[in-house]
Amino acid sequence: MELKGLSKKDMLRFKNLANEREKVIKTEKNLKLDLSYKTNEVAKSLHPTVQYVKVDNIIKENENVKTFVLAPDESLGTTKLAYFQAGQYVSLKVKIGTGIYRRPYSISCSPKYTLKENKYTITVKRVKDGIVSNYLFDKVEIGDQLEISGPAGNFYYQPLRDSQNIIAIAGGSGITPIFSIARAIFDGVIDANMVILYGNKTKNDIIFSEQLDDMVCKTNKIKVVNVLSEDEDTEFEKGFITKDLIDKYLSEENSFFVCGPKEMYQYINEILKEYAIPKKFVRHDLFMSDIETKGDEEYNLLVMYNDMEVNIKCYGDKTLLAAMEEAGIPALSRCHVGECGFCRSKLISGKVKTFDTHLRSADRRFSYIHPCSTYPESDVVIKLPF
Repeated sequence: MELKGLSKKDMLRFKNLANEREKVIKTEKNLKLDLSYKTNEVAKSLHPTVQYVKVDNIIKENENVKTFVLAPDESLGTTKLAYFQAGQYVSLKVKIGTGIYRRPYSISCSPKYTLKENKYTITVKRVKDGIVSNYLFDKVEIGDQLEISGPAGNFYYQPLRDSQNIIAIAGGSGITPIFSIARAIFDGVIDANMVILYGNKTKNDIIFSEQLDDMVCKTNKIKVVNVLSEDEDTEFEKGFITKDLIDKYLSEENSFFVCGPKEMYQYINEILKEYAIPKKFVRHDLFMSDIETKGDEEYNLLVMYNDMEVNIKCYGDKTLLAAMEEAGIPALSRCHVGECGFCRSKLISGKVKTFDTHLRSADRRFSYIHPCSTYPESDVVIKLPF
């Protein structure tokens, strides 16, 4: 087949095309260009930088745990809360005195609940000397305004990666993201089976006890095994979550979701090594191993941001982020364990010790750090990404 080239007439028409377009633009006085793109609008709704919320309700789970129901604050421009994957978290920002603090809290409700009610729930355990958890417990009331991030984190079920049989191992308040996943299974959002091995000291420490029992009674997809270390209650397992206990609930193929205190992570990780499980089948919630620091020595931290330079004190047993939060420097952060990379900053000078598992090789090469998981070992100069 022979293809003919452009004729002179075609070339002339092409030459005059720009002039013709210019005439149309000038004569169409009411011409309005649609500068919005559907894809961008959807992305913005799913991944907002900030969401403004009001406390709609506060539920006392036990003496040390409260659930905060958060609704969009339309007066500040948030009309609809972003969709999330069960198991994800939001980063809460609060101003306490002169400090500015951000803390990650798992969303404890099901995505279906958020779609229906346009609300999130976050479940918070009071932590000894925890400045944010104690502020939430003692100061925050129904109607108060709060600021949270969009949903974040990788602790969620993916059918293309995970087994349909989930063994969830939780300790204490580590039940919150796992409870969200269980609710999603119960609501039909996730097609999977889940066994929850839930460790606590006593029966009174169990969070969501009635809700978990209700789901177990109404579906055969969820099973809960409570394990108590200090309570002789005969209806529950005694002691700790062991390999023998895990063995009872293993299927031919399993995905493990682990969330709890550091000691539990370390203990369970050693057990899971014995199963030689492919890495893709083991999921951890936000977790950072302990780092041996140089005590509470005082150093100087020079922080560069927004064309400013601010000198503050920092200490060998506290992260650089903690020092900036206490000084009221609006440092970016989300996960607080070096995973998300949101606080990534340039180390200009100084000696530091960092939990750098999540740092890219290029970051190590060009001296970038995550202040949320970095401790000073000398005077330090850093440049924030804004």
